[in-house]
Amino acid sequence: MTHSREDVLAAARAAFSDSELSEILAALDLYGAQPHEREIERVQLAILQISQGSKEKLLQFVKAAKADYRDVLAWQQLGPLSPKEGAKWQAAARTLIKNRGGK
Repeated sequence: MTHSREDVLAAARAAFSDSELSEILAALDLYGAQPHEREIERVQLAILQISQGSKEKLLQFVKAAKADYRDVLAWQQLGPLSPKEGAKWQAAARTLIKNRGGK
């Protein structure tokens, strides 16, 4: 599915107050400023969804997307993990890193 800037604007309006909107959009637009940052509208929509109306979370997710946008898309798809599930994924990642010669 192709997403548009209008989709992003509608989602931002639904999640944040009018007084915060310009600040929220400015923060969201930090993702997509670099040529390697792909799927801008899709990632911005994911950020809006998983931030759940929290400006602080939104800023954290924008920062994460700039490092690797696939993380944000995975978090959106997986949803919140229980502590047990989180520990399982962390252990699997540590094992993978260890087996590849990491520390």
